[in-house]
Amino acid sequence: MILKKYFTNINYFFFVFIIFLLLIEGLVNLTETIKYIICFFLIATIGISHGAYDSHKGLIFLNKKIKFSKLLFYLTYISLVLFVFIIWYLNPKISLTIFLIISSFHFGKEDLEIYITRIFKFRSIIFFLKGSLIVLLPLYFKPEETNEIFNNILFSYSSNLIPDNFVKLFLPVNLLIQFFFYVYIFSKRRLLYKDFLIIFFEILLTVIIFYFFSTITAFTLYFCFIHSLKNIIIISSELNANIYLGFKIFLLKSLPITILTFLILLASLYVFSNLETLEEVIQKIIFIGLASLTLPHIVLHYFIDR
Repeated sequence: MILKKYFTNINYFFFVFIIFLLLIEGLVNLTETIKYIICFFLIATIGISHGAYDSHKGLIFLNKKIKFSKLLFYLTYISLVLFVFIIWYLNPKISLTIFLIISSFHFGKEDLEIYITRIFKFRSIIFFLKGSLIVLLPLYFKPEETNEIFNNILFSYSSNLIPDNFVKLFLPVNLLIQFFFYVYIFSKRRLLYKDFLIIFFEILLTVIIFYFFSTITAFTLYFCFIHSLKNIIIISSELNANIYLGFKIFLLKSLPITILTFLILLASLYVFSNLETLEEVIQKIIFIGLASLTLPHIVLHYFIDR
């Protein structure tokens, strides 16, 4: 119940934050380059911070189950990161497709797991549908811009990963399936009325950001201020019953890896900005970089959840 309260507050904060950003955008004309730089710094700090705690979480879990050395854990984690880079280089289209599918499930699971219990056999489908909005909405509202990003991270200039007709058909179907599912479990008293409203409020907020903002900005807003903040709160609550004290512990434990990762990403930005435009480099760093970090992150949490 405490976590639900904090999740609700995140959505309220996000709503106010969106209004503030829309007002700022109306008053200040920022260039696309500036927006990209801001997005880069947000994702490279707030966005990746919850994943930076994996080192502590993983070692605690593995030491309970098996005697797993710290060195072996880090080598395994880094090997999975490098594996994604290699596979992406060899076949970027398959890599991106797998990344989008896994990320859709991961985003939906993190958003809904607190509301939808394990008694529902098909909740994994709903998790996927909810998370896939992060992929479908930019393709629906900003198809050209989103496909340009896809083509850039695919090292291609003419690829169309997800056909427009599919997006126009699947997005309404997606929303309808989710709507009827939430109404059904609410009618069966398996979903509280307040939770029912919060889920729809969050979906509405997600639609709003992808409608009003550019693809990169909207994704950054969702990833940093909904997905990451929720994860930080969950981790903080696990570290201490007092979430504020837990948050302090989280900061101390995650800060070194967060800083190290930030410096690596910043160095990558400096090196590759001599080869492509800054926007193109940031796109690659954000999405290919997140893909490489997502695999070990999800694998670790899969074993912990089981």
